[in-house]
Amino acid sequence: MDRYFAPSEGRIFACFPGAEDRPGQRRMAELVHNAVVDGTARFQKWRDGGGEPEARPEAVIQAVEAGTGTGKSLGYLIPALAAGRHPILVATRTKQLQRQLLEEDVPRAAGILGRPIKAVLAKGRANYLCRTAWEAVSTDAHLEFSRADQQLWLALQRWTRETQDGDREGLGRFGEGESPLWDKINARAERCTGRQCPRYEDCFLTKLRAEVAEADLIIVNHALLLADRVLRESAFGQVLPDAPVLILDEAHDLEEQLTESCAEAWSSRAMNLLFTDLRDAAKGQGAGLAALLEPWERAWADILAWVPLEGGVLPLLSPGPEMKALADAVGAWVEAGHPLWMEARRLGSADPENPLWMRLAERVGTAFSRMEQIFAQPEGWVSTLNREGPSLVHFKSNPVDVRPFFHQHVRRGFESVILTSATLRDGRGFNGLGLRLGFTRPEVEVAEHVESPFDFEAQGLLFVPPGLPERRAGGGGVGDPAWIEASLSAMERMLRASRGRALLLFTSRKMLAAFRPRLEDALPELTFFVQGDGLSRTQLLDRFRATPSAVLLGLASFWQGVDLPGEALSLVVVSALPFAPPDDPVLQARIREADAQRDGLGFIGIQVPQMTLKLKQGIGRLIRTRTDRGVVAVLDPRLMLPSEDRLGKRYAAQVRAALPPFPVTRDWDRVEAFLHQL
Repeated sequence: MDRYFAPSEGRIFACFPGAEDRPGQRRMAELVHNAVVDGTARFQKWRDGGGEPEARPEAVIQAVEAGTGTGKSLGYLIPALAAGRHPILVATRTKQLQRQLLEEDVPRAAGILGRPIKAVLAKGRANYLCRTAWEAVSTDAHLEFSRADQQLWLALQRWTRETQDGDREGLGRFGEGESPLWDKINARAERCTGRQCPRYEDCFLTKLRAEVAEADLIIVNHALLLADRVLRESAFGQVLPDAPVLILDEAHDLEEQLTESCAEAWSSRAMNLLFTDLRDAAKGQGAGLAALLEPWERAWADILAWVPLEGGVLPLLSPGPEMKALADAVGAWVEAGHPLWMEARRLGSADPENPLWMRLAERVGTAFSRMEQIFAQPEGWVSTLNREGPSLVHFKSNPVDVRPFFHQHVRRGFESVILTSATLRDGRGFNGLGLRLGFTRPEVEVAEHVESPFDFEAQGLLFVPPGLPERRAGGGGVGDPAWIEASLSAMERMLRASRGRALLLFTSRKMLAAFRPRLEDALPELTFFVQGDGLSRTQLLDRFRATPSAVLLGLASFWQGVDLPGEALSLVVVSALPFAPPDDPVLQARIREADAQRDGLGFIGIQVPQMTLKLKQGIGRLIRTRTDRGVVAVLDPRLMLPSEDRLGKRYAAQVRAALPPFPVTRDWDRVEAFLHQL
């Protein structure tokens, strides 16, 4: 890799005069290069030996934690593309990184490599317009849509004529969020007729598939990658082409992504989409089919009526009359829908040239099988329900152990797999990857951390205010009054010293809602922006950057992927150590399994590492360049050792070992002086 990264002589310095030497980036490139070369050699030996399927080797796995500022995108793009294997598949968690890769990093890599790179950003089908569906909707004289969809309807009139790729993102703010209108016109698989569609040749997905087939580099999100791996084992087949090299960026969330992608799930939204498609299809079939649909819809309403009104995730098999009645209602729903299912199958058999009814019959059967599997809760799975509002309910069954799925869908699916993030290690190094993802001991041992080029000891402070009380239950789930008052006082004092320019990270919506009005009343000279106030994430960040003395209040999604370099951000406040809710049924099952191996392993081996990784993500919002300076404040005495604070915890040593090496202080004068000079 010296050809590209050697100081002063490498291509990166020739292409970008004044570029900084980044030893961490150079080391990362070497690790990625070695993994790709080793994976290629391993599989070539297998092919030379006859390529028997049962003898297929496993991928070479290389985990690299690359500290903030390493330049990890070029650290993996250059060696992967230079190896000449294609396509390279890069999966990320966030849209921001996908866009950065496509618009900034890939052009830089092409310049360094001295050749063009054909890169394609591929998204899930529901992100693209279906031309056939749009033609039907736009000519429907009886079309009805919600007030919220009126602006989308107006935007679609011009956009549908001008768009080159059909990607919903091109609609800007009109294309964000849930939309019944978009559901009617997107290219979701349930109603796609493939080559039988009259618009197949100029379909946006047909065009995308052709581009993907010719690509050197395919960029996707984790969800699409894992959905494709799961689909390969079903009748729907694969979506993405075979790729020898997989790079999983933002891999700290991979356990969560596997948990979701491998789940059995059904929801009121999926059911409403199916009802809508059935009603539309029944319009030309007389009153008979509608008569079969009505009792099935009523039976579904009966199911929703038994779902508790309070929000949150609840275990489906918990004792109590409500859950028994809910299970009985599901049985009645299956029975009520059976005549409709049979009629759809009959109509499909009667007209084999038209796949509509057979596809609808398959979807009805899928609804039955998913709900039955969810309520059966096989061993090793946890079934839950979650009401997110008056009309949105999710039913889900998640695997407790995702290690078999990592092995099946990732380790067995590629020749070389690179996992990278700024936060892969907890306080016990990379051992957590073994517990969570099933890394073998050799895979854990070759995992490596490459240093950030930032001087954290000079650029910032880690502040735990002295005298904070323990956060106890109370305050409607926010915390007891003593903790609330002490935390508000500390926030106000720091925000005055920093003159705004702050990101406050909360662990719950209730906590944010309780603190917000108190902070706004106490600090009228500052401008507050709040996640969930109607602005998109991008709009919030843009306005925060452009507004002097601004404060941004954020929840879970703002703990990561927020990039605010420069003077706009000088203070990050973490309201409490971000432990996952202890009543999460999937987490509870994982803790029980870990404790069965060794008493206490669930807490120290699962809960503390999960919290540590999220804390690292939140703290990582502060220092984004070599010139950034500021303070990270954690309003939780549990980050201190028992010898440092009477409320400190022994696990604090494990947590702090994984954090950037900021000097730790409890001195208000030092912190205020540091903030005043910024």
